[in-house]
Amino acid sequence: MRNKKRKRPASAEPAQVESPASAHNSSVIRNLTIGGILAVTFLVFCNSLGNGFAYDDRTQILQNEVIRSFSNLPTALTKEVWFWRVLQDEDPAKQAGPTTPYYRPVFTIFLMTTWQLFPAAVEGSTSERNAWWWHLVSILVHLLAVYLAFLVLEKVTGNLRLAAIAALLFAVHPLRSESVAWISGVTDPFLAVFLLSSMYFYLLYRESGDKKRLVWSLSLFLVGAFTKEPAIAFPIFIGAYELLIANRDKSLRERLKPAIFYTVIFLTISVAYFAMRYFALGFVLNDIKYTNYPLVHVLMTIPLVIWKYLGLLVWPANLSLFHATPLVGSPFDVRFILPLIGLIGLVAAVLPLRRSTVARFAILWFGIHLLPVLNLSAFGQDFMVQERYVYTSSIGFSLLVAMGLAKIPLERWFMVRNRAMAQAITGILVVAVLSGKTLAQNPVWNSDDDLWNHGVEVASDQTMPYFILGHHEIKHQRIRQAIDAFERYMEIEPNNLVVITNLASAHLVMYETQVASKTTPDRAHIDRAIGLCEKGLNTDARNAPLWDTLGRAYTYDTEIKNFARARSCFSQALKLGPDMMLANLHIGFTYLKEGDFDTALRYFAIAREQEPSFPDTYKFIAHAYFGKEKYQEAEENATRYLNMQPQALDASKERQFLEEIRTKMKTASARS
Repeated sequence: MRNKKRKRPASAEPAQVESPASAHNSSVIRNLTIGGILAVTFLVFCNSLGNGFAYDDRTQILQNEVIRSFSNLPTALTKEVWFWRVLQDEDPAKQAGPTTPYYRPVFTIFLMTTWQLFPAAVEGSTSERNAWWWHLVSILVHLLAVYLAFLVLEKVTGNLRLAAIAALLFAVHPLRSESVAWISGVTDPFLAVFLLSSMYFYLLYRESGDKKRLVWSLSLFLVGAFTKEPAIAFPIFIGAYELLIANRDKSLRERLKPAIFYTVIFLTISVAYFAMRYFALGFVLNDIKYTNYPLVHVLMTIPLVIWKYLGLLVWPANLSLFHATPLVGSPFDVRFILPLIGLIGLVAAVLPLRRSTVARFAILWFGIHLLPVLNLSAFGQDFMVQERYVYTSSIGFSLLVAMGLAKIPLERWFMVRNRAMAQAITGILVVAVLSGKTLAQNPVWNSDDDLWNHGVEVASDQTMPYFILGHHEIKHQRIRQAIDAFERYMEIEPNNLVVITNLASAHLVMYETQVASKTTPDRAHIDRAIGLCEKGLNTDARNAPLWDTLGRAYTYDTEIKNFARARSCFSQALKLGPDMMLANLHIGFTYLKEGDFDTALRYFAIAREQEPSFPDTYKFIAHAYFGKEKYQEAEENATRYLNMQPQALDASKERQFLEEIRTKMKTASARS
């Protein structure tokens, strides 16, 4: 092949003859440079070692039983990455298809391997352990990606200083925090490791013509494809590299031949990935059952998304998971016009850089590896822009910044004669600022509490942070905080039925908590719940949970107590949702308060059958049997409730009730 004649990369300087001493000194400087980059990177992320498990970590790692044994390798290879939820929570025979569009078997195997080394949860529970080791693994993967980025950039630029600056900027940029300080974010560093390795071997192949290195390049690319979906852009980059960089001095026809040839080779190799992906998911790219946006809206939103990513790279402020990007629906929308004009201006500004091979590489690497995340149809509008999505592409951006630092006459700014000194000062300042921001961002990923509270702090104008925080607080039974989060949500978007339903219920739980804790209950909680229920039912009268909540509001001992109205609401809820356990429980409780113990027990029995592990059912059954003077059954159910809920707010009251039951039993036994 013609490649055998290419003994050096197209962008490298002519080989210089060095003395052994000079070569030794150069090697020492290079090794010290690499060591310094990796040391600084580790120091910037070492404060994440104290983080726990957050966000997807709690499910993907702590709850995922598939990763706990290599015997589940067939599942990893033939199912999407979240299919374990079907295996554990549902009947696989009823839901054999994918639940998400993410097919990442290598990542799942990576989790399996890490689990074998550092089991993250106590067997049979989700109590976390070994988080320190999991975070160390994430940092090490990032360090490997940084090292490989340096090798590729050094090979492309032929300039140690330029490669070092670019690699360091990439390494410590605050956008890396989401990919490194968050364990589940390791997917992108892991992907970059394989793509950079593939690129490095490809460059070695072009230097030497050694086909073994091409085989290595192809193999590493294929593994990368099985790691995460954005790898599919790499064959496009290879074609662009051949067309616009490696053979830039040849005619278009001469450049097209290798560009097409190598692109086809990489695409042919990727057929194995696409075949397995189709086998696992039933589709190749997207499935409309996940998201389905009009193509024209997607295309009009892309300029805005690109500018958002550029903005985060240039000014990494207000970092979080939340960068809501509603689709642009009109070509006359300023959210389309301004970004489009800005992109046109940006293209015009960087056009003169086409004379530089290194700049071409940087721009192509950034642009082409950004393409997969511009497939906006794959994402929900609240999560179209994510900081971790530009992990790999930002290597090109970092190289452009490094080139700018090398070209700008910085010596004039610092009033020094030596440009190298001025560049060093500037580089240190930039790295220090970026590192400081990254160090401050890493603790955000310590826990769900830290993550969601930070989200509402920096994205207070968006609804999703409050939505997630509210449900998080409910999960941890922090009702006051949940109410605060949902009320803030309602200030931004007052018509979300899910939030209305949960907020109304939370207000009633807050009232019940106040009653149980013997503090003066605030009737305003009931009034707010009723208002929310009526608002929601005016929008959707078939919302069974809202009917149930409205019924509960009329059962409390207030001046608006109305058992007949409550029963009517519960009946409507059961008509719309006959399998609704809480509605059966609540209507039974209403009959209990009215003294109709037999009817109450009938509904309680249905609720118990629907959800045997719900503690309150047994408490109410105990009271109903007590009313019927069946003290043995009352004692059994009261004891069961207290065993299930020993720390309940009403535990003391129910223990007194249990003693009363036992006293009645003794009295009844003495009479008999």
